[in-house]
Amino acid sequence: MVVAFVLNRPYPAAPFSTLYLFGRGQDVGFQKPIGASPRKRHHVRFWGLSLERAEATLNTPAFWLNDDRPPPDQPALWIGAGTRDTGFSLTRFTFQVTHATDPDANEERDFIIGELKRLGAIGDIRWRRAGDRLETGRLNHYVTDGEVAAAWLK
Repeated sequence: MVVAFVLNRPYPAAPFSTLYLFGRGQDVGFQKPIGASPRKRHHVRFWGLSLERAEATLNTPAFWLNDDRPPPDQPALWIGAGTRDTGFSLTRFTFQVTHATDPDANEERDFIIGELKRLGAIGDIRWRRAGDRLETGRLNHYVTDGEVAAAWLK
């Protein structure tokens, strides 16, 4: 991996890290190279959540600690997260080579939605803002002010 990054050579089998939500790694993830460089890629990960489980635990800590994958024959709510790798960097604690990511999450979200739409994987899109009611047919609502807390560890 280091040789591919340093020499900017294609690396089709580049590792795909696991991110965690609902107490487990993603259920499915995809990456798409940007050009032939291993330094630039689109990544998207999805976690499935049973609608029954989501409805029963919404607005409780158990919602976020759910580690059960939804049954394959049941409707699921799919939560996605995307990043665009823009180069490489070293991690501060382990000095491992890793990707630097583009801070514009909105641009990557729009790219992923565009790709899913182009491939016919999704239908109509309804846009929501922080605090809007999430209408999936069964869930009550989702509330946030859109702020993210950042704190220094002691």
